[in-house]
Amino acid sequence: MSVKKSMSGWWESRHIPWLLWGIPALLSLLMFLALYIYRTEWNPLTVHDRYAAVKKTAMAQGDYRTARIACERALEITRADAYFKARYPEHLFDLAICLINLGRPLDARHLINTVAPFDTAESAYSYPPAHLYMAKLKWLETKERTPELIAQVERHLLRAATDEPDMAEAHQMLGELYLSRKDWEKAKRHLLKAADQRGDAYLLLALVSQGTNDPEGMRQWNGRAQQYYQQRLGAAPKEDTRMRMGLARTYLLAEEYEKAADTFLVGYKRSGDPVYTGAIGAVYGNWVEALKRKKAPAGEVLKRISQGLTFDNRNEILLMELVRLSKQSGEAGEEASKAVQSMLAAGSSNGMLHFVLGVASLEKNDEAGAAAQFDLAFKESPELPQIANNFAMALAFGAEPDLKRAMTVIEQLLVRYPNLPAALDTRGRIHLKLGDFSAAVVDLNAALPQLPGYERSIHTALAEAYDGLKLSELAKQHRELAKPQTPGAAVVP
Repeated sequence: MSVKKSMSGWWESRHIPWLLWGIPALLSLLMFLALYIYRTEWNPLTVHDRYAAVKKTAMAQGDYRTARIACERALEITRADAYFKARYPEHLFDLAICLINLGRPLDARHLINTVAPFDTAESAYSYPPAHLYMAKLKWLETKERTPELIAQVERHLLRAATDEPDMAEAHQMLGELYLSRKDWEKAKRHLLKAADQRGDAYLLLALVSQGTNDPEGMRQWNGRAQQYYQQRLGAAPKEDTRMRMGLARTYLLAEEYEKAADTFLVGYKRSGDPVYTGAIGAVYGNWVEALKRKKAPAGEVLKRISQGLTFDNRNEILLMELVRLSKQSGEAGEEASKAVQSMLAAGSSNGMLHFVLGVASLEKNDEAGAAAQFDLAFKESPELPQIANNFAMALAFGAEPDLKRAMTVIEQLLVRYPNLPAALDTRGRIHLKLGDFSAAVVDLNAALPQLPGYERSIHTALAEAYDGLKLSELAKQHRELAKPQTPGAAVVP
C-alpha cells in the first residue's frame, strides 16, 4: 500500500476530538526536541567548549589563523557569561601567542601585560602560565642577567607558583634562580616541589647539596640525575643535546672528566654538532684545573691540555695554562713552548692565543708586550668580547694611551653586548680619563653590582668621578667603601 493511500485512509477515518487532544502532546514533543538541540548544540557551554577544542588543536598544529578566530569567538562567550569568567585569561593569553606567531608582537604585548601584570597585587586577569611565559622569555632570551631583570623574573615566577602551586616548571626555575644567588634554602624548597615531575631538578638539587657541603646528598641526587638522563637519552629517537649536556654535567659534578668528555664525543659522532667540540674543550679545561689543584705532574697537565685543544683550540683556560706551562723549566715546559710556537706559526690561534699571551705579559708587568699581543688578538678575533675589552683597556691605560681608539673599540663591543658589565666598567674608566665624569658615573654604577670581586676598584673610580663633579660627600662615601673592611664592619653609603 502506498504512503499516499495510507494517508488518505487515515484522513477519511480521522476522529477530530482525538486529533485536537493530541496537538498539545505534539507541541510538547517539539518543544522538548528544540530544547534538546539547544542544550546539546547551541548553548554557550557547548559552543565555548567547541571553540576551545578547535583552538587547542589548531595551536598544536601551528595553524594560528584558525586558532586566533577560535580564541576571539571563545572570548566573546567568556566576556558575556559570568560562568566562564575563569577561562577568560586563558583565551586572552592564547590569543596573544597566536598574534606573536602571526607577526603582530605589539598587539600581543598588551594582552600579555594584561594576563601577566608585573604588579604582584591581585588582578582579575592574572594567569599563571602567562607569568611563566614572561619569566622564561626574560630568563632565557636576555644576554645579560642584571639584578633588575632577575627581580622581574622572580616576581613573575613567584606569582605563577603561588597561583598554581603544582606548576613544577615555575618551581624549577625559581630553584635555578635561587641557586644562582647561592640562596640554598629557597632553592632546595622549590626544587623539591618540582623533582617528582621534572628530572632536571635532580641535578640542581645535587648542586644545592654541593653548595651546602652535603657530599652524601650530592651523591644521591647526582645518581638520580644520571639515571634520568641516561634513560631519556636511551629512549630518544634522535640526538637530544639537552639531555646529553645534563648527563655530562653529572659526570663533571662527580669529577669523572673522562666520562664527561666521552659523553660529548658520542654526541658529536652522532650529530656532527660543533657545540660538542666546544663542550669537550670545556671539560678538559675543568680537568686541567682539577689536576692543578691536586698538584699533578706537569706532564699529566700538558697531556690533558693537548687533548682538549685538539677539540677546541680557542679554549681560553687551556691556552692560558699552556702559555703558563711554557714558561716553566723541564721537559713539559719545553714541549708546551714548542706547542705555543707551533700554533703561532700555523696561524691556528684565531686571536685567543694572542689574548692569553697578552694576559701572561701583564702578569709579568710587561705592558708593552701585552698591548702588542692584544692588538694582534683583536685583529684576528674582534668578535670575542674578552679580547675587545682587554684591548680597549690596553689602549687606554698602556704606556702610550690612545683614548680615541680605545673608546671606538669599547663602543663597538657594547653595540653587540649592550649590558656587558666588564665593558661598561671599561667605558666608565675611559670616560673618567677623558674627564667626562657624568658619563663615567653612569657606566660605573651600572657595572658595580654585576662585577663581584671588583667592588673596591669600582668604588675608587666612582670616588674620582664624583670629585670631578664637585660632589665631595658622594666621593667620600665611595672612598670609604673602597677601603678594606675589617670582619663585621660595614660602611653605609
